[in-house]
Amino acid sequence: MTKNLHPAALLYTLLLIIVYAMGCSIPLFDHDSSHHALIGMRMYLTGNYVELMDRGKDYLDKPHLLFWLSALGNQLWGTGTVAYKLPSMILSLPGIYATYRLGKHFYGKQAGIYAVVILLSTQAFILSLNDVRMDALLMSFIVSATWFLYYYTITGRFSQLLSGSVFLALAFATKGMSGVAVPVIAVGLQLLYSRNWKFLLSFKWLWAVPLFFMFISPVLYCYYLQFDLHPEKVIRGSSSISGVAFILFFQNTERFTGVNWGGSGANDPFFFFHTLLWALLPWCLLAYWAYFKKSKTLFTQKFREQPGGEIISWGTITVMFTILSMSGFKLPHYLNILFPFFALLIAGTLQEITEGRQLLNIQKFVAVVMVPMILIISGYLFPIQSWLPAVPALLAAGLIVYEWITPAHWRRKLVYLSLGVSIFANLLMNGSFYPQVQQYQAGHRIAAKAKELGIAPETLFYYDSSWESPSLNYYLGAFPETLESLPESAHQFWVVGPSEKVLSAADSLEIVASYPFPDYHTSKLKRLFLDPATREDACTKVSLVQFRKR
Repeated sequence: MTKNLHPAALLYTLLLIIVYAMGCSIPLFDHDSSHHALIGMRMYLTGNYVELMDRGKDYLDKPHLLFWLSALGNQLWGTGTVAYKLPSMILSLPGIYATYRLGKHFYGKQAGIYAVVILLSTQAFILSLNDVRMDALLMSFIVSATWFLYYYTITGRFSQLLSGSVFLALAFATKGMSGVAVPVIAVGLQLLYSRNWKFLLSFKWLWAVPLFFMFISPVLYCYYLQFDLHPEKVIRGSSSISGVAFILFFQNTERFTGVNWGGSGANDPFFFFHTLLWALLPWCLLAYWAYFKKSKTLFTQKFREQPGGEIISWGTITVMFTILSMSGFKLPHYLNILFPFFALLIAGTLQEITEGRQLLNIQKFVAVVMVPMILIISGYLFPIQSWLPAVPALLAAGLIVYEWITPAHWRRKLVYLSLGVSIFANLLMNGSFYPQVQQYQAGHRIAAKAKELGIAPETLFYYDSSWESPSLNYYLGAFPETLESLPESAHQFWVVGPSEKVLSAADSLEIVASYPFPDYHTSKLKRLFLDPATREDACTKVSLVQFRKR
């Protein structure tokens, strides 16, 4: 055990692995994750990996990478939760390593370790590998590109430029040009801060441009085949759409202006400031402290370069936070790309100060708030029903007590007390809370029931298009039609939809079997649902019914 490692590092690592493994097994939410999984599943089932299709229509929004990975997961492990989530979990590893390398380079090995601890225990990062969208991939590729491109400015090695260009291309293939802009901003700011005019004015870095376009050419070619060759296609009310132009220039600007996407969060300029309060738990208060401390230092020094100084974290957070806050369309997970930079900023600032007992008290306050909240959730709102999450949670609770009472340097106590609190909370969230919540999402439960009953997918129909479930389609491994598509020759079949509507068909059809399920939009939890006394009232009823023609 090296002096940089905690005596209980192995136990912390094991418990963190359990947290993420539990998250990997939670059924997909009936929103973005199931939606994205379905696009990948269609690729897998049809063998068409060029076109992005959503419910039989052309999909023009996110690029291909997540969908290709989802299809690959289906190819390797079949259609299921792990098949969709595991590729993103694996590809988050380069970003974790890059975070360590940045921390180590600027602040030393201990800060690199702390940066990784902070990143892995951040609430929204854990959630991003539970409710998998593009964010975990994008974050990993952005910070990896940042590290390799910055390292190239130091070493001048072509291999670093090549690696940086690959990760830039992967970021682009995940979410368009926003994934390219962040590393370029990060490295550019560091070069300006360090007055590295020689490199800035050289032409070496221009090699990244042809490399980048070479690596993104498969994505551009797919867009060309699907959209540019078919000007007759109508997308969001417009024809003659260039897919290549869209993904290169317009995808992110449409989001920024809110065009075609509504105005979520548009009127709240402080949306991301208060989002940080939960997204960066248990590090949110330290994030504010570290940012303002760094700001004061930089302005006091008039942004003069300090030996070994770092502005990548502060600069990237400042620029991107400003851009995101000005956007006409805001969602909480847009902040995920900044988590490695926050981790670097917090770890580096902690490493620079010599006295931080007040900061330790702040984290103790966060612990005193978080632990009772989790106990209320797991004891009253959704009581623990299995020993499986309870045993590791007890171990995590023991670590919290150990960190609280054991004499140690304030910095180590602060970091590992916070880590213990995060692990404790998320063992109960991923092991108990979310699995119970997902029992109120009807789609995947109906799919499981259909498989249990041996229902052939072609005999299952939606009542109408007013209720459809991406998770039902994904776990069923098929795309059921609506009842309007029922063949005349069908004598016995299954229908799924809102109970009142489905059962009304009994006027002309004979009911053979009926299975009701509660249904709730589990990605948008509200008080009425969280309260056990009113939970059933918050849910709608969905039924899987077998009919026979009279």
